[in-house]
Amino acid sequence: LTKSKFHFLLHIPAYIRRFGPPILFSTEHFESFNHVFRLSCVHSNRQAPSRDSCNVFAYNDILKHVATGGFGWSR
Repeated sequence: LTKSKFHFLLHIPAYIRRFGPPILFSTEHFESFNHVFRLSCVHSNRQAPSRDSCNVFAYNDILKHVATGGFGWSR
């Protein structure tokens, strides 16, 4: 087990003013991803939301690959 250092709590307000919110307490990054995830399920029938989201993300990745000049190998 690790013992937390309570003296650090005295310095948190100064660190927040200087560097912004602490990383462990910042949820904006995860909330923005939740928004993207919800948008990927718009046209889903909610029977297999994981599969539908994976299909949308795979399609977007392929589209990004082609739009940036990527190519594929054909046999």
